[in-house]
Amino acid sequence: MANSSSSSRVKETARTIEFELKQNGPYILAGLGVSGGLLLLANRNIPALGIPILSSAADRVAYALRWTGLEGISMVTAIWCVIGVRSKYGIEPTSSEGNHHLQMTQRILTNTTESFLAFTAAKLALASVLEANNLRIIPALSGLFILGRYTFDAAINHPARTFGYTINAVATFTAYGLFLYKLLSGGIHSNLLPFSLR
Repeated sequence: MANSSSSSRVKETARTIEFELKQNGPYILAGLGVSGGLLLLANRNIPALGIPILSSAADRVAYALRWTGLEGISMVTAIWCVIGVRSKYGIEPTSSEGNHHLQMTQRILTNTTESFLAFTAAKLALASVLEANNLRIIPALSGLFILGRYTFDAAINHPARTFGYTINAVATFTAYGLFLYKLLSGGIHSNLLPFSLR
């Protein structure tokens, strides 16, 4: 009896995964393609922008923090969406019960905050271990993050939001992946000595 219920759950899970892939697969592939293309384009063209050569880890982290200001625009946009819904529907700021619009905008704000914090942590950690001549990845990842957040938010009620989610995830996981690679390949203490606070 337990074996048949387990088997039916496995079949139901397989059908659900198949349905989700049919619905969202093209958006995931498009997001991966756009992310990869933009990262390759940035790798070739950002050096022409004159990224400074910053020798200390503190300077590299400060450089990455400057890009956080641009990414923060997605936070401001999400906050203004909540304010707009509250003012349009005359909702008491402490109560979201019974209002689908306010609940949805608050979920967007929560999701944006979580994504912003996860990406910022990854980007700052990456900046602390990058070599000075590889800082061009920071504006490229920041651009991907911003593009991903806005395309996700624009299509929040449509399966196309998966496109934005994928771009956002690529930016975050690329930052974490590069950070772990640099950290483990260079040794866990390799970049601690040049970290001067001046």
